[in-house]
Amino acid sequence: MNDNLQDYTDHISSGKHLDDNHVYEIAGLLTSEEVVEGHKFLFLKKLAQKGETDEEFSAFVSAFRSFAKNPELEAFSEHAIDLCGTGGDRSGSFNISTFVSIVVASSGVPVIKHGNRSISSKCGSADLLEALGIPMETNPQKLQASLSELNFCFLFAPHFHPTFKSLAPVRQSLAKEGVITMFNRLGPCLNPASPAFQILGVYDPSYVNQIAHCLTKNGGKAGWVVNGKIDEGSNTYIDELTSCGTNLVQSYGSARSKIQSLTPDYWGEEFHPFDHLRGGDLKENLTILKNLLEGNAPPGLLSTVLINTSTALWISGKVQSLEQGILQAKELIDSGKVMNWLKKAETFFSK
Repeated sequence: MNDNLQDYTDHISSGKHLDDNHVYEIAGLLTSEEVVEGHKFLFLKKLAQKGETDEEFSAFVSAFRSFAKNPELEAFSEHAIDLCGTGGDRSGSFNISTFVSIVVASSGVPVIKHGNRSISSKCGSADLLEALGIPMETNPQKLQASLSELNFCFLFAPHFHPTFKSLAPVRQSLAKEGVITMFNRLGPCLNPASPAFQILGVYDPSYVNQIAHCLTKNGGKAGWVVNGKIDEGSNTYIDELTSCGTNLVQSYGSARSKIQSLTPDYWGEEFHPFDHLRGGDLKENLTILKNLLEGNAPPGLLSTVLINTSTALWISGKVQSLEQGILQAKELIDSGKVMNWLKKAETFFSK
């Protein structure tokens, strides 16, 4: 492979943008083990300094998706939803989107969740799911069976994006220099099953529109890209919808509209302090999950779960309104359906 990355570094250093053909070649160079790590480092640093255009970011997502292993879930994808965040907000919150994914699956909506182990938090989605008896499965037939039986499967990102392995040392070097690259936002956009619907949380509100544009351009049917403001005074943000402050929302796909700022009362919920969302390590988060199921969780956490579940049920067409979604979310938890789903999942995966 010809190492043209230096030429592209010069190209963007002069302020020029990249077209789709450039991006596809660059994506191949970045993930090639034949390309010098120093060249990758310099290119990504210069691209971060220039800033990716919406079109460039969309093209990188398209290119990296094409490199992913196919989980062979096409029969489910057109009705499925993914709920995940970019991470990187350093908020220390509970695994909200992971728990909400379980609640949504218990309602009958297929969930194809894409995620990883803990990187910037004490407990990642993969860590929590594995502790609940849900393995990091890669076999397409078993993933299909999981969706058929449980309306849920988990795609462990490193298994489905093996080409990213060669980039790990470069990303670590960039992180040590404090360089924030597009890889801090790419992960949630790269679900290899391409589910029709998605709620994607981003750590920085300035990227909400860019990611909504990207998901629309890459075939997303409908969904929301969201960012939560949890401290009005210091502009502290979280990659979730919450009941703790103003939520910035950009819908995409068939439901695309202008960016909205939505407070908890939009869902009929009250404001709560962010401390209610605090999580911890795996052991602590398992205790919080148990408290949610037993009705002993902080009210702000329960309210946040209801807001996210309601939105997911509405986006996926399970309910006709957010109000109806709130009622159904409460019923799923209070009636024990979520608890029963977890027991069923443990039995299914122990076979």
